Amino acid sequence: MRYLLAKGEIVTLQADDAIESLSLVAGAIWLTRSSDTRDYCLHEGTRLAVVRGETLIIEAISPATLTVNCRERRAGVHITTAWPHSSPRTA
Repeated sequence: MRYLLAKGEIVTLQADDAIESLSLVAGAIWLTRSSDTRDYCLHEGTRLAVVRGETLIIEAISPATLTVNCRERRAGVHITTAWPHSSPRTA
């Protein structure tokens, strides 16, 4: 599944059992995850393994194309647009 994010757009992804990883096809994103205390700045060409059941908060630093790689063809992904086109720091 491929998602296009506008600069500043923030989404929350709840990973289920079928999600294997995220790949950043274009652009740059900031990412934090519930299973880790570190923050990540990912750039085009980066792939990040996803832990089953974790929550990811993703903010597009620039316009970005993100692919959710799944183990199954019809994986369940729950994505919530929390703050479209604005940051929680400025909302």
